[in-house]
Amino acid sequence: MAKRRRKKSHRLYALIVILLGIAIIAATFLLLFYVQKIEVKGNEYTEDKVIIESVQEDRFSFNSMYLLIKYRFAKHDVPGSLTSMKVSLKNPWTVKITVQEKPIIGYLYESDNYVFFDKEGMVVLKGREMIAEVPCIEGIDIGKTKLYEPLQVKSEKLLKAILSVAQEVENFELKPDRIVCTDEGIELYFGNIRVMLGTDINTEKMAQISPILAKLEGRAGTLHLEHFESETNSITFTADSPAEDSEADTADEPSGADDGGDDVSSDDGYSEESEDDDYYDGESDDYYDDSYDEEIY
Repeated sequence: MAKRRRKKSHRLYALIVILLGIAIIAATFLLLFYVQKIEVKGNEYTEDKVIIESVQEDRFSFNSMYLLIKYRFAKHDVPGSLTSMKVSLKNPWTVKITVQEKPIIGYLYESDNYVFFDKEGMVVLKGREMIAEVPCIEGIDIGKTKLYEPLQVKSEKLLKAILSVAQEVENFELKPDRIVCTDEGIELYFGNIRVMLGTDINTEKMAQISPILAKLEGRAGTLHLEHFESETNSITFTADSPAEDSEADTADEPSGADDGGDDVSSDDGYSEESEDDDYYDGESDDYYDDSYDEEIY
């Protein structure tokens, strides 16, 4: 009997030791991996607070090891302004979050706020602070917008045109002063030059802008690209009416009709075919009816 009691006593003692050991390990694990600091990297316009709150959304998020496992091996949600979010440990108590944001391609005005959107037309940011080098879209009624929801535009075709223009402006590194939506489509403004694009926006059409603007430097008028579809199409430029004083200053200058301007090729953008092309040289223009159309391609 005494022997059996001693065995039971030893087993109970061993069980207590094991349980205490497990408790100590668990306590150490919880204390060692208790999140004390969260660092966020890679974000430019999404606030740290928004990202941190999304990571700490459930009751076990106080543990850094839990966060590491969750965001590495399990499905997880991310704020609507992000394409990805990775979690790593700088040390057991410091969590490092590295994010990749959706690129902003344009913005609109809504009351006193700027509404920024991505290439899918998703609202990724609303606020009163401006972001440099993001083009503004004017002349469109978007109604009431909500963060992380698509823009509400009556015409699906117009929305598609807006998104295409904003994306292509970025791709071709164009810097328009304004992007305006009208009944005729999309218009870009570069100083005194208005570029009419229509509603059918494509890469070939947008590729024409930069080299033509270089040839029209110092002039004012409208560049017509709304009907451009292929290399066989012509592009015309309508010069603005000259001011009265300018007409007086140039009254004695010889005038002659500009009969077509430069012929250009689209292999790698625009280039002149010969030095003898009759493109506008700044000295002679034949104006009629306060404006004229010049075929430049």
